[in-house]
Amino acid sequence: MGKRNDVPTRGEVSESVKKHQADMVRKEEDLGVLATDTETVRSTLDSLDFGGTSEGVDAVQGAIEEAENVTVEIFEREDEVLEDIQRDSEDYQNDLQGRAETAEMDLGRISDASGRVETQETVSRLADAKNAVMEDRDFLRDEVERSDEARNESDRMQKELQDRVLARRR
Repeated sequence: MGKRNDVPTRGEVSESVKKHQADMVRKEEDLGVLATDTETVRSTLDSLDFGGTSEGVDAVQGAIEEAENVTVEIFEREDEVLEDIQRDSEDYQNDLQGRAETAEMDLGRISDASGRVETQETVSRLADAKNAVMEDRDFLRDEVERSDEARNESDRMQKELQDRVLARRR
């Protein structure tokens, strides 16, 4: 019997891809709230007339600027968490890609064996094996594509949110 390393089930693969996607979306939503909070604080500061005393104006301006700084710092920390999630997703995607490539090599080996056997029943069973490995390969390729699309969308959203929050700090 051939080697059978610790291989995940299709359900486990799908769940992992879905979990990475959900984690990215959840973190993007958190970043969206922080981006909106930052814009609100900045807009508030820009809208003030500062008609009070010098001490009052300094205190208000300082407190609002500190509110902005704190919000941006939280955004940057959460942005790093999203980066970690995206890296984990990419690593998993690379693992799935490797598994799809291995399935492709197995398909070649089975096809080669099919060409060397003459017993019809054996050829028939090897055809079943080819179909099974093609199904697995196609499943893995689909999951790689889903993972890639989710990560690309997350990257796009992340850049958009970073532009909203960090552009003014540069």
